[in-house]
Amino acid sequence: MGMESAFDEMIDLARRVGLRVRHVHLGGNGGGLARIKGAGQLFIDLDAHPLDQLEQTARALACVSEVDVVFVRPDVRELLEKYREEGRELRPPAGPETGV
Repeated sequence: MGMESAFDEMIDLARRVGLRVRHVHLGGNGGGLARIKGAGQLFIDLDAHPLDQLEQTARALACVSEVDVVFVRPDVRELLEKYREEGRELRPPAGPETGV
């Protein structure tokens, strides 16, 4: 499937897991998850390149545990898993120096 189709699937997925999707102008460097007044929101930066929008959306959804219990198209699931693994590699190990 194409990039646009994968992006559309991720937007639909975000809504299915209870996120409010907001398309806003953030200067090309924004986007991602936020919790506002207790509600999860996914921001899509309209000023970002479509590939960046796809990447930021995949990175954000990869952190949402509810994604694991709903059907996701296999190609999109693979993309989310890629970013989930990258996120694990970037996190510092838990320990007294990190406060975790």
